[in-house]
Amino acid sequence: MDRLAQHIDYAFQPIVSINSGRCYGVEALMRGWDQTGLASIDAVLDFAHTHDLLIETDALLKRLAFEKFSRVPFSRHLRLFFNIDNRLFNSAAYNPKRTVWALEQYNLHPSSVVLEVSERNHLNRDAGSYQVLEKYRDSTIRMALDDFGTGFSGLSLLFDTNPEYVKIDRYFISDIGANHRKKVFVSHVVSLAKTLGISVVAEGVETAAEFYTCREIGCDLVQGYLIQRPTRDLADLRPDYPAVLELRAADRRKKQDRVKSVHEQLDLAPALDVGMRMEDILDAFRRHPERSFFPFLDDNRHPLGMIRETELKEYIYSPYGRQLLSRKGRDEYLELFLRRCPIADVHTGIDLILEQYAMSPSRDGVLITDDGAYLGVLSAEALVLAVQERNLELARDQNPLTKLPGNPSIERLINELENTDQSVALLYFDLDNFKVFNDAYGFRLGDRVLRMFAEILQKHFAVLGAFIGHIGGDDFFVATRDETYDEVARTAERVLDGFRFSVQSLYTDADRQAGFLVGLDRRGRPTEFPLLSASCALLSVAPGRSDRTEYTFLSVITQLKEAAKHGGNAVVAASVL
Repeated sequence: MDRLAQHIDYAFQPIVSINSGRCYGVEALMRGWDQTGLASIDAVLDFAHTHDLLIETDALLKRLAFEKFSRVPFSRHLRLFFNIDNRLFNSAAYNPKRTVWALEQYNLHPSSVVLEVSERNHLNRDAGSYQVLEKYRDSTIRMALDDFGTGFSGLSLLFDTNPEYVKIDRYFISDIGANHRKKVFVSHVVSLAKTLGISVVAEGVETAAEFYTCREIGCDLVQGYLIQRPTRDLADLRPDYPAVLELRAADRRKKQDRVKSVHEQLDLAPALDVGMRMEDILDAFRRHPERSFFPFLDDNRHPLGMIRETELKEYIYSPYGRQLLSRKGRDEYLELFLRRCPIADVHTGIDLILEQYAMSPSRDGVLITDDGAYLGVLSAEALVLAVQERNLELARDQNPLTKLPGNPSIERLINELENTDQSVALLYFDLDNFKVFNDAYGFRLGDRVLRMFAEILQKHFAVLGAFIGHIGGDDFFVATRDETYDEVARTAERVLDGFRFSVQSLYTDADRQAGFLVGLDRRGRPTEFPLLSASCALLSVAPGRSDRTEYTFLSVITQLKEAAKHGGNAVVAASVL
């Protein structure tokens, strides 16, 4: 152990928001293990396990990581992702409290730590292992499923551990933009995770293409060399990362996204043109029996419409049909066979293309152009796939219970507010004593409470044109622009009063008359908890502020949230003038 303590150090690699570039946390990566005489990090842990020293080794490694993390200047705004060996959970002697005590030693809060569980070592599916996980959760330490997809037990671990984070392994992220199977796989993982309320971290992002694809399919956080390599020097860490901000702010990013989404489904169908004879057109259908229509272009390769095989059959299969066709001039056969169809520029949003297709009598597809020149065809099948992808994207960015926008939309909104000089109000709502209610009355009524609160928010804030989002669980977010502080504060008070009144109907007469529920506190002791209410943190930002950064917004509102939660059923507000 002394040799280990002498040589082991930790490097930190940032984990950042994929939408804003804000540093969300750092992963602690062991360094110096090669000086211990062992071949790898895994070998260090295997050696400790073989010699019955795993608990002591884990405690030492945590202390080293926690001490260094405590010296990060802005650590109170970060989470430390720390890899833990699953075999610890199988030991009766392992005590999660030791982790909490170690954190207290360095003035760190348990909620600042995320323990990463991997598929490398088996996690016994017995009561003891999951009691350990529950004890960590009771102390507000979070769990992450690391290297997801590389082992055989990923889905069972995801189901059993119910983590707050899933980290997609670098294997699936590498070249994901060019690998359709990887993109489909990760998209489904993201959709499943969002349904379960789990945040997704893309590991090992090294290129802009990988970054953009991960952002497109809905990953929440990103980690990799594109952002920053692991560093032992704490001075290298920063609250936000320009690489992400630059990628997000790229002038042509939105346009490129549209081009990419269209190009992915584009059929580069050969085209006919006005210079062709009728015999050439008939020959094109003969040479391409798989095609039921061809785009038809003018002299500048601008689409005029399409010619369909079905409308030529009457002539093709009649005794004299071909002879009749061969005698027709260009104007005649265009009048007979050319049919209008939807035409869209490659930079048009897919929603508008779908609208064009839906409103057209043609069901063959949409002709796609670039600066007017023909590129290819979006077929009916491709458009169906586009609808499915759009629906998946909406689902990823929407809370499945309340149907309110989720964290990606919230982060995008905050980023927009950084670049405006309007007066802004940000509100963070949190339900008080929700867990006790949920435990006592069950998930069905618990879900009804969340939907009720969402409806009350919409009832009162929609008239202000506010953005209303669901962060997750019992946390909600509201943002208004160009509204007076007094009006926003009064509206927030009406929400709290309306919720406290409405939620009374969900209690039994006995509980309502008693005015409390009996539940277990974090130490497992029976305690009387007040009935459901809500708290609100309100941050008002004056117009023209120069320090409108997400970091500033969230730093202040986090402090307000803690004060509001402590007071209960109150609006705690601050102004940035």
